[in-house]
Amino acid sequence: MAHPDVPVISFTGETATGRTIMRDAATGLKTLSMELGGKSPLLVFDDADLERALDAAVFGVFSLNGERCTASSRVLVQDTVYEEFVDRLAWRAARVRVGPPHDLATELGALIHPEHYERVMSYVRAGVEEGARLVTGGGRPDGLPEGNFLAATVFADVTPEMRIFQEEIFGPVVRVTPFSTEKEALKLANATRYGLAAYVWTSDLRRAHRLAQSVEAGMLWINSQNIRDLRTPFGGVKASGLGREGGRYSIDVYTEAHIVHVATEDLPIPRFGLG
Repeated sequence: MAHPDVPVISFTGETATGRTIMRDAATGLKTLSMELGGKSPLLVFDDADLERALDAAVFGVFSLNGERCTASSRVLVQDTVYEEFVDRLAWRAARVRVGPPHDLATELGALIHPEHYERVMSYVRAGVEEGARLVTGGGRPDGLPEGNFLAATVFADVTPEMRIFQEEIFGPVVRVTPFSTEKEALKLANATRYGLAAYVWTSDLRRAHRLAQSVEAGMLWINSQNIRDLRTPFGGVKASGLGREGGRYSIDVYTEAHIVHVATEDLPIPRFGLG
């Protein structure tokens, strides 16, 4: 990182590692592109298509074993449909098929490493200890006595001061929090140090645009799961990174503008120093 012949560093990973790279790169004033941690909110209003929002919530956090930087790991639900949504989310999560990757029926595989498995389990324990309501999962699935397998896990009644609300778990664990108003939803969405992605589910287009302008995230989807045009800029704000990649933005990261001005005629030059 400190070598003078390395002008650009691109990094995808955890925020603490990103800080270390940024500190080491400061001496050489290197160009940095960093896609770091995420704690992306999924906001569900009571006028949303709840079935589609539920599909997005389940897929958004349990796909890729939950080891996904843009995972919608914080689900914020309007209080008028909160209990219904929690019940339906828990029902679906309990039926997510956990198994080895070679089994075509598998929807949720093993976590990447035993150390990471233990880290995720420590967050499950922290959620219980801090008073969140564990509605499903939280342990090893039946029939899988070995391996880094964790059942799809849902916590409800999670509050902003809890670690599972604030810290990236990077596993198949989703946290659900109620809100009553759009203002409260926005406050909760922005209540972490991260700002990578966000998702809004509502049939009110004006509300959707207000939130799109106000949620602190580098990327936001309205009434959609994470489907991205690869030509669009990818990246986050706050502790989720700096810089953008994707399409022409990737070229910008790895190149420098070099400007050459050539006079094609004798232009007037102010003549100083003639007395």
